[in-house]
Amino acid sequence: MKIQSILTILSSVYLLCVTSAAAQEEPELPKGRLLYSNGSHDDVYLISYKAGVVTYRTSMRSLNILQAKKPALEAIYFYEPQVFTEAMHLYRAKNYSEAKVKFAECEASFKPLDSLPDNYATLAGFYKMECSRRSGDLEALSAELEKYRKDGLTRENHHLQLEVYTFWEAVRLKDWARIDRLATGDSWQGRKVPSELRVQIEYCHALALDELAKEGLKEGSKEDPSRWVSAINAYNRVLSADATASIDLVLMAANNLMRIYAEDKGVQAAMKNWKDGKNKTFSAGDQKLMEANTLAQFYKQVGFHEIQPLSADYEEFLKYGQVKLDAAAVKKTDAVAEPDVEKAAEASEAE
Repeated sequence: MKIQSILTILSSVYLLCVTSAAAQEEPELPKGRLLYSNGSHDDVYLISYKAGVVTYRTSMRSLNILQAKKPALEAIYFYEPQVFTEAMHLYRAKNYSEAKVKFAECEASFKPLDSLPDNYATLAGFYKMECSRRSGDLEALSAELEKYRKDGLTRENHHLQLEVYTFWEAVRLKDWARIDRLATGDSWQGRKVPSELRVQIEYCHALALDELAKEGLKEGSKEDPSRWVSAINAYNRVLSADATASIDLVLMAANNLMRIYAEDKGVQAAMKNWKDGKNKTFSAGDQKLMEANTLAQFYKQVGFHEIQPLSADYEEFLKYGQVKLDAAAVKKTDAVAEPDVEKAAEASEAE
């Protein structure tokens, strides 16, 4: 009798342990609110949604699996899951690698509900792609975009970002001519888009113009100053488009712009023959050197130097201050080269 009692107790303990372990291994179901057409609602744990029918539990421990559908079911509201909150915190802190892991976890959890508007599988997938873009992993972005299901997106800026990914795909493929066509075409040229998207377009275009100018030199053709002017102007537009939300792109644009100035033979000659005074002759190289000086000052004044220190080569530009000359004494040998870094700086500060 005692042996039977002991076996019964051991069996009960074993079953309890197995049940507890299974409960711990079972992932937390997404929590949501079912809104009914009669004005009532239920807070539930969502299992899946398909063909207008939602499957759910009233609690995580409940063994009963229930369903609701239209017309009785009017809408479904999602509570923000903890994993998504954590992922967004990491994302805003620019910790993209860890944020991406959390977004992937959230995406998997909400996968059975990804046909619903504003579901967290679709949102997590979107921000997972943004982590890839912002960290510069364009190969991952391309692969993720190919599999991405956008049906659940409802926000216009998210849909616009998906369109802008066309530019990043062209950057990945190094299709610089295509980027130039896209940026100057009717579909984007006069289109109003948020500044955080405009700065991406301008940066991709500036990068393309920069590379096209380099390719022109590699092909052995005579250097075309207008190509470099176009790249300079494009990088300046990046600086004035969005200096806060897209700081990474702005920093890259500023450094690329200073690289162009540093490699310019006219700027190198102006630095070598620098002379400050009333009798100074003002050349195209001097003009670009003044622009480089203004940009280097701006870089430090707005605090970019604290995020990414100005290289020693570009620090040299700070030695050449602005020269005040009479208009009649200014000799413009390159009438096309008129990029305005000061205006870009003022516009960026104004934002």
